[in-house]
Amino acid sequence: MRPVTYVPDSKPVDDLLREMQAARVHLAVVIDEYGGTAGLVTIEDILEEIVGEIADEYDEEQPDIEHRADGSIRVSARLPLDDLGHLLKQSFDDDVDTVGGLLAERLGKVPISGSSITVDGYELVAESVGGRRNRITSVVVIPDEAIGARVVSLDESAATTKDQA
Repeated sequence: MRPVTYVPDSKPVDDLLREMQAARVHLAVVIDEYGGTAGLVTIEDILEEIVGEIADEYDEEQPDIEHRADGSIRVSARLPLDDLGHLLKQSFDDDVDTVGGLLAERLGKVPISGSSITVDGYELVAESVGGRRNRITSVVVIPDEAIGARVVSLDESAATTKDQA
């Protein structure tokens, strides 16, 4: 068994990669400025930060755009914002490049599963399909009309429940 490798959360990624390669370590515990555990980092995490997502045998392939029966659209969080704009016939004037980036910018924090925003008549809801990382993988885009229909159907079902009681 090897001793645990600790790294500060302020260490630049390129330095960390070189250090982990030299020590032949694939996993390190990240420590915050107060000495508390901030998380774990692997060489794969570092490489994905540098070159983008790396697919492996455990990753499920999902389409970038999926039209759903309820009128909503599930899109990859990495879908270029311009592509979403073309799909919805909208123009997004934001300083970000991806749908996930738009969600993060508007929320003012890293989105987690269930986080949502409303932008230009659409509700965007972050989703995660699980896996090893706490990161969103897709965003469900719901038009305002569908949001209204959902609220009405919930109100109607509540009224029906009261009538039956």
